Amino acid sequence: MAAQGPQSTSRTGTQVRTVCSYCGVGCGMVLDIGMGPDGRRTVLKASGDKSHPANFGRLCTKGATTADMLAAPGRLTTALVRDDRGDEPVPAPVHDAVAETARRLRAIIDEHGPDAVSFYVSGQMSLEAQYLANKLAKGFMRTNQIESNSRLCMASAGTGYKLSLGADGPPGSYQDLDKADLFLVIGSNMADCHPILFLRMMERVKAGAKLIVVDPRRTATAEKADLYLPIRPGTDLALLNGLLHLLHENGDTDPDFIAAHTEGWEAMPEFLTDYAPDAVARITGLAEEDIREAARLIGEAAEWTSCWTMGLNQSTHGTWNTNALVNLHLATGAVCRPGSGPFSLTGQPNAMGGREMGYMGPGLPGQRSVLVDEERAFIEELWGLAPQTLRKDGVGQGTVEMFQKMADGEIKACWIICTNPVASMANRRTVIEGLEAAEFVVTQDVFTDTETNAYADVVLPGAMWTETEGVLINSERNLTLARPAADPPGEAMADWRLIAAVAREMGYEKGFSYDSAEQIFEEIKQAWNPKTGWDLRGVTYERLRSTSVQWPAPTEDGPDRNPIRYVESGAPVFPTASGRAVFHARPHMEPAEMPDDDYPFVLNTGRLQHQWHTLTKTGRVAKLNKLNPGPFVELHPRDAAGLGIEDGDSVEVASRRGRAVLPAVVTERVRPGCCFAPFHWNDLFGEYLSINAVTSDAVDPLSFQPELKVCAVGLAKVSSPPPPLPVPSSLGAPPPDP
Repeated sequence: MAAQGPQSTSRTGTQVRTVCSYCGVGCGMVLDIGMGPDGRRTVLKASGDKSHPANFGRLCTKGATTADMLAAPGRLTTALVRDDRGDEPVPAPVHDAVAETARRLRAIIDEHGPDAVSFYVSGQMSLEAQYLANKLAKGFMRTNQIESNSRLCMASAGTGYKLSLGADGPPGSYQDLDKADLFLVIGSNMADCHPILFLRMMERVKAGAKLIVVDPRRTATAEKADLYLPIRPGTDLALLNGLLHLLHENGDTDPDFIAAHTEGWEAMPEFLTDYAPDAVARITGLAEEDIREAARLIGEAAEWTSCWTMGLNQSTHGTWNTNALVNLHLATGAVCRPGSGPFSLTGQPNAMGGREMGYMGPGLPGQRSVLVDEERAFIEELWGLAPQTLRKDGVGQGTVEMFQKMADGEIKACWIICTNPVASMANRRTVIEGLEAAEFVVTQDVFTDTETNAYADVVLPGAMWTETEGVLINSERNLTLARPAADPPGEAMADWRLIAAVAREMGYEKGFSYDSAEQIFEEIKQAWNPKTGWDLRGVTYERLRSTSVQWPAPTEDGPDRNPIRYVESGAPVFPTASGRAVFHARPHMEPAEMPDDDYPFVLNTGRLQHQWHTLTKTGRVAKLNKLNPGPFVELHPRDAAGLGIEDGDSVEVASRRGRAVLPAVVTERVRPGCCFAPFHWNDLFGEYLSINAVTSDAVDPLSFQPELKVCAVGLAKVSSPPPPLPVPSSLGAPPPDP
């Protein structure tokens, strides 16, 4: 169903249709607009858009409290600049801050070369801003040192998709949830982290579909499972291989699909002999009969969908996890048809778009890479650059390496846009050391107080997505246009405008003289890729003002929904050299860091239902702080008894890298020997609250994604009470004490 127009008039005033700014579900929202006490347009209320295909009117607590978040104090209204690292930042006109940013970046490039400058960007930026950041970095500054926070979230899924299916992005859509007979949810707490999709899935479960949940922690999602598998952390590969072993042994594979549409199967039967149920049970800690039951359920399902996220991705073998999961779909032929497929759930509202714009490592717009000669040439022509301008060399190995190079003095400057790495990065000490060592740090955000802004020489004031125009692409490849519904405060402006302004000040007027986000979008469309099927040519702002559109969308008169990829003339054809999807034999590997006598417990981290990321937005909403009031560490009763710890006691969680001190929650949700802590609370709320002072930054060698889900820690009761949660005045009232 097409959405109504972008604006309508109700009895209470104007309504504007837009999209939620939190997770990658991409829910449509309707904003009620009125005049604020300062005479600026303001958002009075947010409700779900009943016509939007992602949510059909539903919103989670975070989306439903959007108006509260938008009304929160603490917005940046000017730029902030400081001449010396020891000084307090002072307000400055945006034009002056842009000029200073351009001057400093140009001076560093002239003295040290382009690789001395880096960008760290975000899946919360609009598609147009992501595109310009990459264009400026790779095309005009000629540095390939650009990374994004998607490296922490989706890099392993994207790399795995490319290796198994030939291109990034899910082959199916949310509509598969309405037709599946079985769901395998592995490494994903959908109930808390993607609640609207979880509700949609549960509607199908209530209609008779079965649900398998694999998670070391008994989450809210696991509570709803027909079969819950409390796996030992880091052993997903063994389980996935064991399930494929049983599917093959039981005759539940699809030999015709394998023969017609895949390659690499011939190596799998012998490889799988190491993953008999008894062996897998020993590795994973699961009951052998439960492993057999999971394989039976998959084998008997006519259509089945898998959903995964950080539990598989944030691993030193995260790419292999994706490959092994896709193997199950290929072996059963459960891909590229309604109700079946491997579906990676995205954590940010435009992380999918950022991957399409190439904002990590060697990426180029349209799912291209600087490592491919013809793809560099294509983008050089699109950007009006001389041949050989784009560099094949100098590509880094991910976010962890980028900040380490900064700490080592190789990278002299960093421009951080719409993200908070001091709080969110694994082993955050490297980030802090890097920002302290850098000659010049620019941050770009909407709020004054973030952990990362504290290290900036210049802070540029961004506009909210409700104050500007731009496209966001959700987990299922669906484009929604964010429309300006309110007025930005002071001199705050759209991210793309700030990026373009700095570029022009650096002398790149020709490539960055845009009048509107729509102009940039029209340029983006020219990067369509016939090889991968990435195609926005049929999408226009005018069309998006009436309805969201799912790519591939080659023509303006085509359907708004294009739920299944890789199908030609009724049969799957994958964007690989052979046109076939690829089986990969991926052996079980232990995590990089295992428990030992000094650090005998395994730490797992994650999100809570009513908070998001590092609290830069949800931490300002009293209703959400009441629901999830503060940090904690969960530990099993057996471990708590051995350590003399009771509920509410202060517990030091220490690793080889750092420590956090958190109040204890004693619960059987976690396995013996394991503990769990959310990563939301950091320095703005008190000392020793940041669990990312503890986490491991060991990375997957293919995706360079850090292993945030598994590290070895020690737990000890400490005598001091948990620190209070003081919140800067701009954040409003602090959450209640835990």
